[in-house]
Amino acid sequence: MSRRAIGILIAIVGIGVALIGLFAVRQILMTSLTPPTAPTQEAAATEKVVVVTRDFEVGDMMSDNGVKLVDMPVELIPRNAMGDIEGVVERMVKARLVTGEIVQSHHLADPTNISHDIGYIMSDKMVMMAFPADDLMSSLNVLERGDLVDILVSIEKEVEVVEGGTDATPGDGEPVINVDEEQEILSRMLTFDAMQATDISAVIADIEYEEGRAASVSLGEDSEIPASTDQMPSSIRVRSYLLILNPQDALLLKHLIDIGGKFDLVLRAPTSDQLFDLQTVMSEYLIDRYQLEIPK
Repeated sequence: MSRRAIGILIAIVGIGVALIGLFAVRQILMTSLTPPTAPTQEAAATEKVVVVTRDFEVGDMMSDNGVKLVDMPVELIPRNAMGDIEGVVERMVKARLVTGEIVQSHHLADPTNISHDIGYIMSDKMVMMAFPADDLMSSLNVLERGDLVDILVSIEKEVEVVEGGTDATPGDGEPVINVDEEQEILSRMLTFDAMQATDISAVIADIEYEEGRAASVSLGEDSEIPASTDQMPSSIRVRSYLLILNPQDALLLKHLIDIGGKFDLVLRAPTSDQLFDLQTVMSEYLIDRYQLEIPK
């Protein structure tokens, strides 16, 4: 082989070695300058919890259009968080909830558990009384939980009447007679406002379904009539109202019920909290107001 051929071969080998060296240096530089690949993170474990989609006040009823399910990391979920909507709806709120807040079991009360859960939202200085729903407003199903009502009552009061005498009312308010001669006992009807601006805490009602099945339930402000499968209620009969009162007012209402008072409830505006100065209605009031002439 000629010296020229050997020189060309050596040049080619040298160029190849140089290229291999450059490639090796390039790979070393790329490896050293490229940041290490971040390790793949495992997906955080999550569970579904119930959160409110609007504000709820104490005493409100939970409804399915006010809550939703969201996924939340397990480590952030409170211990007693509610995890299903069925366990939340138709429950009474015992603490104020704001939009986005997680619903927890201690936030809720079962309104059908009359003697316990509704008592959770009462002051320790008040009592809860079941008041009969025998008036016309109740038969029309006008009143709902949260309404403000006045309680009107009529009672029969026995008075002593002297023939030819006239009734009088002394300072203590008891109707008496100028006693001169023979006395006669008569009953007088008195109508007055027994309680003003009273809040209805719950409504207990019997719901009659088309198939004849009845159920006693507590009707809330935002609650829907519970139904079984496709049954629709054919009638609703209000049995009583639950009123939260101070003990003296509860005692007064019991006495009026026991002496046979005839009650009617009248509905107030939601913002009305004033106390009206009303005059007891009896026969003298009617004669004076309407200028009635009594035939002799």
